[in-house]
Amino acid sequence: MRSEKPITVTYQNLVVIWFALLMSQVIFFVVASFIKPGLARFDASTPFLTVKPAIILAFSVSAIVFFGLGLILNRQHNTRAIRDRDATCMQTGLTIGCALSEIPSVLGLILALAFDYPYYYLWIALGAFGVLLHFPRKGNLDAANYGPY
Repeated sequence: MRSEKPITVTYQNLVVIWFALLMSQVIFFVVASFIKPGLARFDASTPFLTVKPAIILAFSVSAIVFFGLGLILNRQHNTRAIRDRDATCMQTGLTIGCALSEIPSVLGLILALAFDYPYYYLWIALGAFGVLLHFPRKGNLDAANYGPY
């Protein structure tokens, strides 16, 4: 099924969605910095598992799982979009992939606000990295509309 919108408009929509989701990562860090101003310490002498190590480890495992799941589901949607020639599936893959990549950032924000965890910015950085990896590629969109080269 071919999309009715021109490729450039669809691509611009994908980039705007991607950029908005990337900016949410910045907003997470800014919110945590305003609510807990002195928490983001770049001090390597503070142990990584300071308070509630079980919760920190559980959040770490969850963050890595959701990060990987976002990459896998985005790739599957892109492959399906190219196979079925359905460009709207590209947008679905981008949204799902970025949303799952944002979960580590939300976990970091929870660690910052609820547990005063000084390394919460690492979780936000992981979420931002995940969203960066989901940048839409115009070649994939072309392939989804017109078939592989």
